Amino acid sequence: MGRILCIATLAFTVLSIATVGCRADTDGREESEIRPAPIHEIQVNIAESFPEQIFVYIKGGLVDSCTTFRELTTERSGNGINIAATTERPKDAICIQVYGYFEKNVALGSDFARGENYTVNVNDAAISFNYPN
Repeated sequence: MGRILCIATLAFTVLSIATVGCRADTDGREESEIRPAPIHEIQVNIAESFPEQIFVYIKGGLVDSCTTFRELTTERSGNGINIAATTERPKDAICIQVYGYFEKNVALGSDFARGENYTVNVNDAAISFNYPN
């Protein structure tokens, strides 16, 4: 019984040291990698409201089991709308190689001129639409 307890204590100590020694964090926070998300689909939708609202549906990829959606930032310049979609994952993490997806709807508002063409860029993908008369 004493020998089993000794081995169990030794194994616990080694695992504790290995776990603490392998963490890549500072001040209790893990370092992470933030990257542009791969974009699979973009759709522009016009909601039947007054005033009409423009929405962009985005389907993007999560490259492994450790990767999560981080954020969307939207910037508009004239008839161009640029959306940056990013993902985050722990740096140097060992993860299951399972590809996943995220889906987001972005409200662009109602400040669009009828009959004008607009282009929405999401990372490396783009779609154009005409706001109907």
